[in-house]
Amino acid sequence: MRERILDVAAHLIEKYGLRKFTLDEIARELKISKKTIYQHFESKEAIVRAFFDMALITDKESVREGLNRSQTFAEKIHATIYSEHRFCVPVPLIQEAKLFYPDVYEKVERFKQFKIDTLNKILVEGIADGTVRASIHISILSALCDKIANIVTDYDFLLESKLTAPEAIDELVGIILRGILN
Repeated sequence: MRERILDVAAHLIEKYGLRKFTLDEIARELKISKKTIYQHFESKEAIVRAFFDMALITDKESVREGLNRSQTFAEKIHATIYSEHRFCVPVPLIQEAKLFYPDVYEKVERFKQFKIDTLNKILVEGIADGTVRASIHISILSALCDKIANIVTDYDFLLESKLTAPEAIDELVGIILRGILN
């Protein structure tokens, strides 16, 4: 039942946001009482935290599994950047978490750091095996990756640029891997 509650909550969170979904809606959709929800989650906030925990845990597992299957530098970069997670976490939800759930937002930031650290490791390996130019300054590229992560989670930037987060990621990865020269 806990998983079913979380699945319905995820759908409602994606649709309405973190603050506007209600336990009544979850109960109505599952045809259960709110008491049943409280047997599995102590509060609405606990559901929000479980939603993010599941998204981040499954995303991290996806990165690790993808890296285990990957052979080439490009495959490793792809596995790290294009990982999958159980629940969709649109950029506005991350912004909402930053405002109203700072502990959850901190987990998102730690996960982002995990991805940056993973990319740095791949880049260092790429330099060591000759795939990446040895003249690349890793700390500058690392800072760039960090800023890129901030760009693709900046809702205002995405709206202004008329891009989705995946489209922005595609563009930025293309620029980094292929450069800007013809």
